[in-house]
Amino acid sequence: MSIVLSNHFLARRLHSLSGVIPIGAFLLEHLYTNFHAVAGPAAFNEAVKGIQELLPGPMLPLAELFLIGLPIAFHAIYGIYIAYTSKNNVLSYSYARNWNYLLQRVTGVILLFFITAHVLTLRFGIGGLGLAVAHHPDQAFTIVQYWLAQPIFLAFYVLGIFSAAFHLANGLWTFAIVWGITVSTRSQQTFSYACAVFGVAVFAVGVRAAFAFVP
Repeated sequence: MSIVLSNHFLARRLHSLSGVIPIGAFLLEHLYTNFHAVAGPAAFNEAVKGIQELLPGPMLPLAELFLIGLPIAFHAIYGIYIAYTSKNNVLSYSYARNWNYLLQRVTGVILLFFITAHVLTLRFGIGGLGLAVAHHPDQAFTIVQYWLAQPIFLAFYVLGIFSAAFHLANGLWTFAIVWGITVSTRSQQTFSYACAVFGVAVFAVGVRAAFAFVP
């Protein structure tokens, strides 16, 4: 029994850590790259090209797999396990923490669908123009614009950005608790305000970047 509890404790910590590093860090870098679209197609294409030139040959796909893909898979799978085994009392106690707990699970599910669609369409070029941004950096802006010019996909994209912003912001708040950074009730409350501001900023940047592609 003690071994099970110990493994669960470690897994929870790794789950919390993976949500911040490397997933959260990658999200911020991804939004930074996308925000280049505000400066126009050439700036965005150049930013995408710069990412592709970071590592030579097959090193970049391997880095994506081990530094991004696998952490996301672990975070998603263990997150589903946590959601399945935990009980939510939001209907009984309408406290902000309980609503955040519920929204964290809901946005996690939304992100599963969003990330899958995002990777299939833009990373692997399935559907649409049949072109992958990673393989055609000189046409990156045109490829993304094709998808975001469609109202349904744009709405889904904005929902995905909101889910990512909330999930990361609330995840940072719980991360600070899990890792013993914010121990007192006062420090947790203060940090919750900072996380809320951070989440709004991430959402605003993401949406501004998305609408830069809309013709």
